[in-house]
Parts: sequence; structure tokens; C-alpha cells
Amino acid sequence: LSDRASLPYLEATIREVLRIRPVAPLLIPRVTLSDTSLGDFIVRKGTHVIINMWSLHHDEKEWENPELFDPGRFLNSDGTGLITPSPSYLPFGAGIRVCLGEALAKMEVFLFLSWILQRFTLSVPPGHSVPSLEGKFGVVLQPAKYKVNATPRPGWERKQCQA
Repeated sequence: LSDRASLPYLEATIREVLRIRPVAPLLIPRVTLSDTSLGDFIVRKGTHVIINMWSLHHDEKEWENPELFDPGRFLNSDGTGLITPSPSYLPFGAGIRVCLGEALAKMEVFLFLSWILQRFTLSVPPGHSVPSLEGKFGVVLQPAKYKVNATPRPGWERKQCQA
């Protein structure tokens, strides 16, 4: 974890994964406790509200080429620091209803991905194509099945990868 600040492209890649294919395309439904407004809309007390995370993260008014996987959108102009290019980037929700596991989830994804990429070169097996990003919508977004080759990097052969 001490190297996290020196790996902005890895962090930007994780952010882009969470943007382009959110784990939960729809947030947990809520009920308004009082009459309120949202932009030009009046929302009456007792109204069930569901935030469409998928729509927020694919809005062409907020994201240039929203269907394109581009970690660079989360990097500053010289690629050395992280930015949040849109206020609609909310992979874990926001406010008092933000996901309590956000910090733990981000840390675990970073540790898992950095460990894998440090030790293996990932590639598409011969005869297979790059996997589709479509997935199957449900309570969580399920990725399509795919094949991947994980080749140990020099110095990380089997005997050294055992934990």
C-alpha cells in the first residue's frame, strides 16, 4: 500500500473499471422522508427513489466517449496525479448513504490487482478474443465468462509465488 501514491495509472484504471462497469448498476432503493426537489422535479414524501449508477457513469453530457475504456480520463494533464473529471462519478454512492465498505473495497482491489500485475503478464489465449464488456444486468453486474493466460514474470516463477 505504501506504493499506492506512486502508481496513479493503476489507480486511474481501477476508477475507470468502477465507472464503465459498476458492480451495482442501480443503488439500493430509498424512500424520501419529506417533500423535496431535484432540479426541476418535485419529489413527494414517501416516493421510492432508485439512483441509476449506470446512467450516471455513461452520460455523454458528463463523459466524453462514455463507452470507451480510458483510464486517462482520471489523470491530470501530465499523467502524474489523479482527478475526478465529473461530479457524477459515484461508484460507492455519496453523502450519508455512501457504502461503508468503500475504503476497504478500494484497498482490496488495489492490493489484488497490483499483486497480480506485479507477478504475471496477462494475455488472451490463442483462438480467443478479448472479452466483451457487456455483462449481464442484475442486482450486480455479472461479467461474461472469458479465458485469460497468466504467465509468471521473470523472477516470479511458481516457487516464489507461494504465499
